[in-house]
Amino acid sequence: MTYFQTDVHGLFCGQTPYQEKGFGDVVVAPPSTIPAGKVARWVSRLETLDIQYGDANTGEWQLVEDNRQATLYTPDGPYTLGESYFGQTYDGLGVLPPWLSVESGPEVEPSLEQLREQQLALVNAGFESAVSELTAGYPATERLTWPVQQAEALAWSKDSSIATPYLDGIATARGISLDEMREKTLTQVRSFLELTQHLIGVRQGLRDQIDAAVSEEAVKAIVWPVSGAQA
Repeated sequence: MTYFQTDVHGLFCGQTPYQEKGFGDVVVAPPSTIPAGKVARWVSRLETLDIQYGDANTGEWQLVEDNRQATLYTPDGPYTLGESYFGQTYDGLGVLPPWLSVESGPEVEPSLEQLREQQLALVNAGFESAVSELTAGYPATERLTWPVQQAEALAWSKDSSIATPYLDGIATARGISLDEMREKTLTQVRSFLELTQHLIGVRQGLRDQIDAAVSEEAVKAIVWPVSGAQA
């Protein structure tokens, strides 16, 4: 017997090379002619993993529109398949819903508030990039221990009699003295806090400038400085 494969959407994928029926296979032959712009979809009342899925009298082939390769537009601009547009989505298969078109509408200029949001996103991305450079080279698991190391180092800096069990364990494994480990960690902690407080201040200052900008040109001129210093 000949079997016909379908994908997760029930779309015809071709004839299976196997002699046994697999999950998603259909025993009913698809339409012999499939017009351009359409695909054959097996529509069934059964789930794909049902052993009877694809058997005769459990479903039927339907020809549906295939817009998966088309450039689609909402009234607000380009549309990406699967995205929610006011609670509605489209996967590219079937008749286009009324809120989608293959033709773009007139260009809609973003509002000043939208421009502010876009520019702040760019500033935030610059901030994240700058912070990531501070932690580059450290494994993720080690970074998870930094709050513990920081708390012990700062507590020890205020009272040298305070116990630092986590730092002590690292020192032993590293082969250095406990005080050397504490000093090294404290130096790193203070350096990291100084650098991050500067970067955070820069980001917040740029955000304030964006909020205060009253023109498109002024908003777009506010960018994250390459050096991380205040513009």
